[in-house]
Amino acid sequence: MRRLSIKSAVALVGEELSPVRDVVIDIADGEVIGIGKVAGSNNVIDLGSTILMPQLTNAHIHVLDHFLMGLFNKYYIDDLVGAPYGLKYYYLRRTKPESLRDGLRIIFRRVRNYGVGCLLSIIEYGRIFADVVIDEAKRASLCIIPLAEPSVFRVYVSPNEEEDVDEVFEEEVRYFVEKGFGVSLISPLNYTMAELRLVSRLAGSRGSLISTHVSETEDTHSDGDLNRALTTLITGNSLFVHLTQLSKDEVLKLPAMPIALCPRSNMELVGKLPEVGTMFSRGLRPMVGTDNVALIEPDPWQEMRLLRFLIARGAGLRAVDILKMATSWAWSWGFGYIIREGLPMKGLALGMYYNVSDDYVHEYLLTRASPGDIVYLIDGSDVMKIA
Repeated sequence: MRRLSIKSAVALVGEELSPVRDVVIDIADGEVIGIGKVAGSNNVIDLGSTILMPQLTNAHIHVLDHFLMGLFNKYYIDDLVGAPYGLKYYYLRRTKPESLRDGLRIIFRRVRNYGVGCLLSIIEYGRIFADVVIDEAKRASLCIIPLAEPSVFRVYVSPNEEEDVDEVFEEEVRYFVEKGFGVSLISPLNYTMAELRLVSRLAGSRGSLISTHVSETEDTHSDGDLNRALTTLITGNSLFVHLTQLSKDEVLKLPAMPIALCPRSNMELVGKLPEVGTMFSRGLRPMVGTDNVALIEPDPWQEMRLLRFLIARGAGLRAVDILKMATSWAWSWGFGYIIREGLPMKGLALGMYYNVSDDYVHEYLLTRASPGDIVYLIDGSDVMKIA
């Protein structure tokens, strides 16, 4: 059994990210076995004047469009990433998975350096590219939830097609579920009702996650994508992403389910943020994602800061609530980490260069600290100093 203790000036502990001063975390075989003031092991690593917190979760990211970097401000969004005729899909249909390794390696290294330990990654043409994406993520010591997208989708579903199921679509979804992948659906509007019910049934039988973009744009909202998703994909394992166009009344009618918000992408592409305050008052626990790596640097800290400076006060959100979006709220849905006895130790320690009171710790992290202040990454019993 490998045992050690780590000591920090402050640790954010449990689901509430409660600050604990001068704390010692005891770890055995990668798992937290004690949180207190006295080390339980002779092997003590002093992290110095740091704030120890859980590693972050990036709940929505497209990693396969990195080759489009620099083009987002020059072309209409659908011409770049719209299915099936956008440049992304055109390129991916013609490239080999191995040709993407170098780009993925850079992306995942940067993701890791932002203190992210877990990411939910959309993988277009999942049967072709899932293995290389998963392999490179694991090389970067990331926990990845692969959300594989079938190669078959519809630009438009006519009323007489609603009970049709494409054979290749069904074959690929069955393949993803058998492999233990989640399933990514572009939009509920890109599939027949029968296909949506099929995904719900197959993924639900294995507890696999289903992710889909919902009401990201006015067009998809007015075409009824929310109702289409709610009537077919609610199995307790669906993840709705964006929701920028929903009214307060529509948000209040949402069931308790995982939601991922991408504030910077939403502001860039549609100029609108979702009703985060209403989600909070409804008791929902939204997560944060960074969306397309070609458009947005995969830095969850910037997502949280945008929420902090644009909507937090008016929406009644505290700094700790925003931090929970990237940590304990994600953990509550089954993704990512918190620091608690009996759980794997997955932490990051940021340098604390001011005299920070307990009631200012969360605010300090969102307004003063930066990813450049990350001093250590802790993976189980491995404590890695960041240069």
